[in-house]
Amino acid sequence: MILLHKKVSYIVTTALLIVAMSTTAVLADPLSDKLNQQQTEMQEHKSQYNTAKQKVYEIESKIEHFDWQIEALLTEIEGNKTKIKSIENDIEISKQEVQKAEEEIKAEQDLYNERMKTMYMNGVGGYLDVVLGAESLSDLFEKVEIVKKITELDKQIVKELKEKQEALNIKQEKLKEEQTKLIALNNTQEEKKKALEKDKSEQDKLIADARSQASEYGSVVKEDQAKIKETKRLIEQMKAKVSGSTPSRGSASLSSDAVVAYAAKFLGKPYAWGANGAESFDCSGFTKYVYAHFDVRLPRVSRDQAETGSYVSKSDLQPGDLVFFGYNGGSGSIHHVGIYVGNDSYIHAPRTGDVVKISTLSSRSDYATARRVK
Repeated sequence: MILLHKKVSYIVTTALLIVAMSTTAVLADPLSDKLNQQQTEMQEHKSQYNTAKQKVYEIESKIEHFDWQIEALLTEIEGNKTKIKSIENDIEISKQEVQKAEEEIKAEQDLYNERMKTMYMNGVGGYLDVVLGAESLSDLFEKVEIVKKITELDKQIVKELKEKQEALNIKQEKLKEEQTKLIALNNTQEEKKKALEKDKSEQDKLIADARSQASEYGSVVKEDQAKIKETKRLIEQMKAKVSGSTPSRGSASLSSDAVVAYAAKFLGKPYAWGANGAESFDCSGFTKYVYAHFDVRLPRVSRDQAETGSYVSKSDLQPGDLVFFGYNGGSGSIHHVGIYVGNDSYIHAPRTGDVVKISTLSSRSDYATARRVK
């Protein structure tokens, strides 16, 4: 009886254990599937966000390049305006010279006519009158020689003045042609600028679309935000090390901390084409302005700034180094510049519609080179 009871108990226990294991398996499988699904979705979201984020940076890089092209065109346009003004002045001078030459010709012609009139009134109408009016052979020779010299002199003066007038007329026509060419070039450049502005406007719409996509996966944004927040904290430490770092112009002691501390004082200042500070900047205007505070004279445009100082590899970057960006990574295509501040970050005046800010260096796929100008 006891043996039978034990068998029944064993069977019941085994059955319960099998049921429990089956139930656990049934519960575990859905949880495992859900976890796998969530992990897959998370990876997809992260991938989608990174794709959208990369699209934003690529488009912003194009905007920077457009800004660089527009600034170059504006410089050419202003240069042509100066040339046109100079040519207009030359044309005016040429007109005055032509008028003066015409007046001299007229005066000489009047004098010549007056002499001819006087000779006629005095009975000297030509060589025959001179011959017949001569009192002696020697008197004849003298009169003939005088009339000959006067006539030749008159003719020479008139000839020279006419040649001068013709030369001035040619010069004037040439200047007019040059002016016409410059005006046409200026009109062409204005059209190019309008086309670039239109392209940039279209790019701005694409940026808005890309950012809209990126906002759907905003949790990943915290990675860059955290890095930039840490960079700002490091900058505050640099500021604390630097004494007398004020945004006034003039010579100051040059150090990595000082350069970064001074540059950070302009965070939030708007970007503007061709702006040199201190209320607005373009990218190279910003770096030039910052380094001028330390008596370091940089060229005006980023392409030329990339030829200054000494080369620095990306792995050896130090705060204060100039970092450059360009298509295909080539120095000839450089269109943007900023100042490295450490912690994979740089400070720069990005593009139209933006302000001086800190960005992460690793987010840029168009990094070209770096220079140290100490």
